[in-house]
Order: sequence, then structure tokens, then C-alpha cells
Amino acid sequence: MTLRRKRWLLALACVAAAAQARTLPEMAAAHGFVICAAPDDMPFSRRDGTPAGLYIDLGRLVAADLGLPFAVRWIPRRELAHRVGCDAIMGAAVVKAADDPASWRNVQTVPWMRAGAVVVDTGRGPVATLDALRGRHVAVPSGSWAHRWLDAHGVPVWVRFRTDPEIIAAVVRGDADAGVVSDVAAGWYRQQPGAARLRVLDTLLDPEEFGFDVAIDLLDTDATTLARVNAIVRARLADGAIAAAGMRYGAYRPPGGQR
Repeated sequence: MTLRRKRWLLALACVAAAAQARTLPEMAAAHGFVICAAPDDMPFSRRDGTPAGLYIDLGRLVAADLGLPFAVRWIPRRELAHRVGCDAIMGAAVVKAADDPASWRNVQTVPWMRAGAVVVDTGRGPVATLDALRGRHVAVPSGSWAHRWLDAHGVPVWVRFRTDPEIIAAVVRGDADAGVVSDVAAGWYRQQPGAARLRVLDTLLDPEEFGFDVAIDLLDTDATTLARVNAIVRARLADGAIAAAGMRYGAYRPPGGQR
């Protein structure tokens, strides 16, 4: 992993650090475990519809194991988390493991999933290598690692998008020649009506450059709460509950240490 990418992932992981969250005793006193999630970002979360999304399912699992009610505060962008006071964000990129957190305002659990990125198109033109993308417009989330990396490598990018569903829709409509989305989102779309119109090119992007483990971000927490949630994640990895939740949405890879 390059130093520049590490810095970008670190910034992504820290955007929620100012949120006013709670330790486990405070959660219990308030009768709830509250997460922040996007209202329309499948396969990760959605306000309406069933299934509700991987982050929502994982949040419910953790809340149940904590013996607490579960609630969601809906935010369109995670940098807004400081305004609403959630206890956790269920998906945060892991830069490196921290044995002794310097601050308890923003602490990651042990990883629960491995994530990556894939290129998607509709097969209208030959795209067999990254060089072929240089003559096309590729949809990516603004400010994402894909945005920075492709731009640096001379690939024209279109950055009006915030979520994977927006990118996939633009590609299917023909507004974009191709797009970069998470492998989990591509797996989810393959299960949906109209999936035959989308081609997933999962060998174009270097898995070392675009792959990372995913953990839960606990906000304004303490050592006891972190240890409790870590124990839940480890137990649910061991019994297959997290993998089963992931496969419900079409794709799941265990974190690096679990492979």
C-alpha cells in the first residue's frame, strides 16, 4: 500500500471523530446502540426496503449481542456524523492496527471484512486493460481513492457521484462508459433485475492497491466497550454469522487475518 493511499484511508477513517457518542454504560443508560448510515447506499444501508443493508444487519447483530435496542441515524455523508451523535459507523477502512489508541474519540475494532474495488461497464466497447480506460469517461466517487489513483494515471474520471448505486445507474444508462465500485456493490447488483446489462471486470485493478480491511468505528468510546465489541466481532466471525450476512448481499471476503 502506497504512503499516499495510507494517508487518504486515514483521513477517511477519521471523518467521524468529532461525533458525540457514548461508552457501553452510557449506551445502556440511554437504552440503545445507535449507528450512522446512509439512507440510500445499497448493499450497505437504506432507510426503506428489505433487506436493509449489510451495515444495518451488522449493527443489529452487535446491538443484540450487547443486549441493547438498535437505532439508526441517517446521514447522506459520513462527515456529518458529528452533528447527530451516533455510537458507531459500521464500515471504516483499516489503515493499520493500533494496540494502544492515542485517543478514544475514534477507535476501530478488529476487522470484520475485506473490501476491494472493481471496474464495471456494459460491454459496449472492449475494455480489457487499464489502458483502454484512458479513452473513456469513468464514474467514481468524488474524493475517493479511485478518483485520485485514476486521475494520476491519466484516466478521465467523472466525479459527480457519492454512492455505488449512483455509479452503477450511470453506467447502465450509458451516461458513463465505465465505473469503479466496491466488489460488494457489484455482487449485490448481480442479484438484481437487469443485472445482465452490467459487466464486472474484477481483474483490472490491483487488489493490493485497492483492497483493504473494514472495521467498525467506535466513537467516543473506552477500553471496556472496545473489548466487548471486539469479542462480538471475533465470535461472529468464528460462527459464520458475519459471512452469512455478507453473502446475503452477493459477496463477502473475510479480513486479512482470517483468510
